[in-house]
Amino acid sequence: MSAHVLTDVPRTPTTATAERALRRLEQLTDDRAVDTLLTSFLARRRAMRKARHEQAAKRARQEHEQLVQRALLAAGLAHLR
Repeated sequence: MSAHVLTDVPRTPTTATAERALRRLEQLTDDRAVDTLLTSFLARRRAMRKARHEQAAKRARQEHEQLVQRALLAAGLAHLR
């Protein structure tokens, strides 16, 4: 039975992915296969978290550069007045 049916969680790509992973885990009987699957799942999660962090840092740098440029432009315009 699907997890979203049990918990009334709206079905999203994330819940669908989690359900597929749970079904695969339920079908595995070998401990090594379970460990491999869990390791790959955790590696993907870490990679996604790292990518989100890097994107946020890049956006913050860009916003800071724009802020500095605006401040310099405003200072230059004030000097011309």
